[in-house]
Amino acid sequence: MNKLFSDTLKMSFVANQVIGLRLMKIATGGAHGKHESDLMVSEKLEAAAEASLAAAMSMATGQPHRAAERALAVYTKRVNGNLTRLSKR
Repeated sequence: MNKLFSDTLKMSFVANQVIGLRLMKIATGGAHGKHESDLMVSEKLEAAAEASLAAAMSMATGQPHRAAERALAVYTKRVNGNLTRLSKR
């Protein structure tokens, strides 16, 4: 449980960076801001579906204790990817 807590905490710090970068991009307006808004919404829906599937697969394979860890891994991968993408610009 301590690892899950520390992984969640790390991801939350990175997520805050992503939120800041996204808000700056959206605040500039125009096509790029609109695209970022649209991307943000679609990514959230996709991540939620993927995380739910990962958790369900843990349950279905007899590993319910890994459901939260696997769901968090989905979000962590996406948040880290967004940080990389948004930091380049």
